[in-house]
Amino acid sequence: AVSALSRSYPPLFSQAIESHLKITLAEDLGEALANGVVLCQLINHLRPRSVSFVHVPSPAVPKLNAIKSRKNVESFLQACRQLGVPEVSLCSASDIVRGNVHGLLRLLLALPGLAPGRAGARLPATPLSEPLVGFGLFYVSLMLLLYVSYHRLCGF
Repeated sequence: AVSALSRSYPPLFSQAIESHLKITLAEDLGEALANGVVLCQLINHLRPRSVSFVHVPSPAVPKLNAIKSRKNVESFLQACRQLGVPEVSLCSASDIVRGNVHGLLRLLLALPGLAPGRAGARLPATPLSEPLVGFGLFYVSLMLLLYVSYHRLCGF
């Protein structure tokens, strides 16, 4: 199952990321995302200003050092948490920096608005939290119960 996952999903996610950001990624998805630049750009595209500062390579130094790459990746992971991605779906910063595609794929699958086939989807400015959704369901149920009780008592 892992080998099937590693063969089928990376091209789908590469296409989804390329579609969102209007860029072309390197063939190796893990290597293309390892410095965190594209991940930070992606999360900022899905929800603007999620990552306030992104370290980017310069023409003079085309490869980011390990510290800057790790800071980018940690900023991306923190933004994922703020978007409501469950902790069990997150991978470690070390996995991403090392180019471990398996952990990263699990995270990308959980990232709202990125699943392949929904390339045009954007997140709302503030996502609904689970407690708010739970309260909404409780409120609607309570109002429905009051409505039914009122109609039975009044004979409507």
